[in-house]
Amino acid sequence: MIEINLLPKEYLKGSRGLSLGKTGIYAIAGAAGVILMLVGITAYQMYQLGKLETDIAKAEQRAAVLQKDIQLVDALIDVKQKVSNRMTAVERLDRNRSAYVRILEDIARNVPEFVWLGSYKEQTVKKPDPKGKQAKNNKADTTKAATGSSELPPKRQVEIEGYAFTLNALAAFMINMMRSDYFDEVQLQSTSEKKFQGTERAYNFVLSCNVHFLSDEELQNLIASSGKDADKGGSSATHRTLN
Repeated sequence: MIEINLLPKEYLKGSRGLSLGKTGIYAIAGAAGVILMLVGITAYQMYQLGKLETDIAKAEQRAAVLQKDIQLVDALIDVKQKVSNRMTAVERLDRNRSAYVRILEDIARNVPEFVWLGSYKEQTVKKPDPKGKQAKNNKADTTKAATGSSELPPKRQVEIEGYAFTLNALAAFMINMMRSDYFDEVQLQSTSEKKFQGTERAYNFVLSCNVHFLSDEELQNLIASSGKDADKGGSSATHRTLN
């Protein structure tokens, strides 16, 4: 059976609206492909994001564990530094033990009645100054005997803090320090009146001065160098005599 539609073309548009043709099918297929690709990319990004969040959580847990180890290492480094500083101080005291004993004995002899000391601190280390003024005669004689020269022994600036019941006692202590063979340039840095137990009064003072001493090691080195110089001088004199 053959049907023939004799309607005009403008009446046939409604029936042809659903006909996409090959171009429409390709367009729909392309759009579907793009949508699928976007969905795949989104799913992959979400997967990567979840993996990154998991890795971040693991890293934070690892950092929390390592933080305790870091704190322990820092504490051990601090302890090591303190021990090293104490060992250095002990070695220094042991190297200059005899010199410090002599100096502290001299300070003890210089402390008069009604005076007691609170601290003895070394401030700086100064090298001998050949152009500086000479020390007292006894210091110069001792240095010449050890080194054969008029240079001062090593000089270190110290700070002595203590208490005195009277200003006369403080003045006596300063005079004794000035007469000492180990100290010079004794100066009063500060003094203030303090009360003890509400009624007793004393003067807190701070003295600065220079202490001169040679350690046993330095003294031996200087004596050895002086002996070498004497030997060289004797050999040169003998050589001149023979000539």
